[in-house]
Parts: sequence; structure tokens; C-alpha cells
Amino acid sequence: MNIKDYKKFPVTTGLILISGIVYLISFVLYGPTMNAYQALHLGAYNGFYVQHTHEYYRFITSNFIHFGILHIVVNCYSLYGLGAFMEKVLGRTRYLIVVGIAAVTTNGLPYLLYLHNGFEGSSVSGGISGIIFGLIGALGALALLYRDVFMHIWRSLLPNLIFMLLISFIVPEISLSGHVSGFIGGFIATYFLLNQKRHHDEVN
Repeated sequence: MNIKDYKKFPVTTGLILISGIVYLISFVLYGPTMNAYQALHLGAYNGFYVQHTHEYYRFITSNFIHFGILHIVVNCYSLYGLGAFMEKVLGRTRYLIVVGIAAVTTNGLPYLLYLHNGFEGSSVSGGISGIIFGLIGALGALALLYRDVFMHIWRSLLPNLIFMLLISFIVPEISLSGHVSGFIGGFIATYFLLNQKRHHDEVN
């Protein structure tokens, strides 16, 4: 990979760089791993904390908080592989919109559940995997709208998606709700944007 590759995918590259910078800050402050309280100090998400401090920026900042080197390496590797492809397919503007919506819904939907019934009130979450699941959802929308082009890609990715969801369910440190919420946000955003594009193309 050379500098020209990075220039082709500026949004994906930017997300990885931000995650890396935030991790370096956490490394300097707390060492190679963080506990929940340290992560909260840097901008991680907790429903109870958001409700009482009204720090809604955590819906965004939490996406760039990683608890250890393995966490960030796996997430950023996955993001580059899928993100570069989706940024090329969707185009920079639509891709940025989908990423932004997935970033918010990753913790936004669990927060609504927390307000309703105290859902995951004691958990602290962070990581860019919610956005990754948002991009998987975006690919699902592409497969639904353009079956002939993207369905085979979706089917090849489906076993990995099922495996990641199972891991999210089994391992308590991984936020299943964040992954599912990111997926939903990415799917709905992409479906809406592409339907709008198809309608515009038909009119013209």
C-alpha cells in the first residue's frame, strides 16, 4: 500500500488515523490497555453517564476509543478492508453520510433503550466496530437493491457476519447492541440514499 492508495480513500484513512491518534493518547496516559473509568474520561459511551452529564458528543467520540492494541489493530484492519471498498462503491459523500449515521446509531439506539428500561446502564463501550457493522449493513442494502451486482459479495460475507455476531453475543466485553445498532443505521442510511438516487435517475 502506498500514499496513492490512501488518497483514494480519504474518509476511511481519516477514520483510521483518528483512531490511531486517540489510542496513542490513551497509551501515553494509561498504558497499553484501559479500564472502564479511563475510557469514560477519554470519551467512551455509558448510558447513565450521558443521561446525567448530557455529553451527547460521546455518541461520536466513543467510536474512536479502543481498550487495547489488539482491539484497535483488528478493528482498523477490518475497517480498511471493507471501508475502502464501500467508499469506492458509494462515493465519498454518500459514504461519509453512512459512516456518520452508523457512528451515531451505534450508541444512539442503545441509549434510547436505556432511557426506556435502563438497558446496559452499567456498561462502558467504545471502538469503531459499530461503524464496521454499519458498512456491512450498507453492503446488505446494496445487495437488496442491486442483486445482480452485489448479492454474491453479500453471500460471501454472510458467514463472517454471523460469526462476528455470535462472538458479540458470547463475549461480554463486546457490545452486541452496538454492533446490531450500527448495522441497522448503515443499512437504513444506504437504502434511503440509493433509493433517492434511483428515483432521481428515473426522473431524469
